[in-house]
Amino acid sequence: MNLPESQMKSGAEMTIRENNRKADLQDALFFAFERTKTDPFDVSGLVKDVLTEFPKLSGDSIIIALRNGGLGMYGRTFKLSTQEVCFWIREYLKPIKQDRL
Repeated sequence: MNLPESQMKSGAEMTIRENNRKADLQDALFFAFERTKTDPFDVSGLVKDVLTEFPKLSGDSIIIALRNGGLGMYGRTFKLSTQEVCFWIREYLKPIKQDRL
């Protein structure tokens, strides 16, 4: 079964956007490692979990949340983990309105 060309383009564009979102999140996590003095580790599971947990949140918002968290805006971090990253994003989301999502 062949998909119409418009659906193929749409699917390809979505894949490119998702890959860009993953790459942006991965880059932001490496900065977070540096800021929190955490030894780098394979972040593929963390990236997948975060993107699944926050599917509608823009990559820019996630990056801002990671920057804020890595700089200590949401308290001290002793170990960077999926739980900590999700906490930072939730803290970042508290004061924003729906129109920023």
